[in-house]
Amino acid sequence: MFIVPMSSTINTDRINSLNLNPEKSAGTSEEDGLGFKEIFQDVINNVEETEAATKMDAYKLSVGEMDDMHTMIINAAKADVALQTMVQLRNKFLDAYTEIMRTGL
Repeated sequence: MFIVPMSSTINTDRINSLNLNPEKSAGTSEEDGLGFKEIFQDVINNVEETEAATKMDAYKLSVGEMDDMHTMIINAAKADVALQTMVQLRNKFLDAYTEIMRTGL
């Protein structure tokens, strides 16, 4: 039996690279950073990848190809964190949208 080192699969580089300067326009050119669509698509892809890895681990464990259950549990926890992150990000975006619509811009 061996220990697999944990590594985070949640990529926050795109979220951190947002240009939050309010003086610039909200375009998605290269100098403005990434747009909402790209960031949210990256988060959704991350959730899908971690969920697929968890399902594959569960399958491998059930057919006897995997003997370290802790790896499956760690991957399931990563998938849970990725899903919670996506839900919280969605909630923040919806709150921002609601606030913008309320102000009448």
